[in-house]
Amino acid sequence: MTRGALRRCVAVSALLLLAIAPATVAGGYAPGVNGTGGSTLLVLGDSLTWGANYFAKTQSQLAATQTFDDVIVDGWWSRRIGGIVSTTYSGANTYKNTYLKKRVYPTAVIVALGTNDVYFLSKKREYIAVIRELMDAIGPVPVVWLNVHRVDSSRTTVRSRVFNRTLERVLAEYPLASVYDWAEKAKTTSRLMAFDKIHLTPSGYRVRSNVYAELATTLAQRVSDATSTTSTTTTTIDAMTTTTESTTTTVATMTTVAP
Repeated sequence: MTRGALRRCVAVSALLLLAIAPATVAGGYAPGVNGTGGSTLLVLGDSLTWGANYFAKTQSQLAATQTFDDVIVDGWWSRRIGGIVSTTYSGANTYKNTYLKKRVYPTAVIVALGTNDVYFLSKKREYIAVIRELMDAIGPVPVVWLNVHRVDSSRTTVRSRVFNRTLERVLAEYPLASVYDWAEKAKTTSRLMAFDKIHLTPSGYRVRSNVYAELATTLAQRVSDATSTTSTTTTTIDAMTTTTESTTTTVATMTTVAP
């Protein structure tokens, strides 16, 4: 093989490797479980997410959509966004210690936290700090965050409104993030709230689970838009032009992962 032919082979091989390499996110890791490159959806929430999974089988519902390779529904009673030492009761610490440290790198995240934070916190700067703590832990992947509807007292009602405005403001800083208006959904859906005006009725949890399914479809499209790219690369070697077209596509075939 001549030197020119050898160099052409090396160049083409390099282009092919670029075409098949998995996309990476913050920190240089590949998305998926154990860095496999598969697509993983994480629903990170509190008792409202736990209830949705218990009453409406959110895990199975999301798996049935076949929008992600793996689905994790992680809801825990009294969980807050962040700002505390606990791993279990902090969404930010759960994300860092339960997932990232174990090489589980979600491709997209539904965040359903804040209901407990408006009980303990009251100031905008406190909300800003914990929201950024979690968003910075998640990194540059598509996120939808459900805002808060807590009306068990005049205090938490006012704090919920402050939190929701703050959430909109902070998430505007993150190009891949958006807010779902759960508060409006709760106000306009009959028989959704339970007697304590914090949790939901069984039918309310089914509504919540359906919202998660809708958001899973939205996030899958965002992931597809971000990771499915077609590019043309032109390389000139010894007066020879090689053109290679490469396409990287995330294929959504579902494998369920227990929460």
